[in-house]
Amino acid sequence: MPLHEIPEFFHPEIRQLIDFALEDAWQEVRNERLADTASVRGRLATTIVALAAIGETNPIKLKNFALHATRAAFRPRRRPPLTRQSAPCTAAA
Repeated sequence: MPLHEIPEFFHPEIRQLIDFALEDAWQEVRNERLADTASVRGRLATTIVALAAIGETNPIKLKNFALHATRAAFRPRRRPPLTRQSAPCTAAA
């Protein structure tokens, strides 16, 4: 994310951390083909900026949380295996 796209209310050092975390996360996830580039980068950026806005400044945590959120959002969900249902049980009165 170019620095000019990061909200300006962040201190310049925090803006650089956000940029670093985003680029680092993007390098890790870009070949996973989760979705189109804009959607994946947008999810990464949104997560990182949201975390930075509530005070997280550790770039490794920013990256890891963003990767987790992005992968969860774009990976296909596995359906539980279908189980065979037995015939309804009738209770004797």
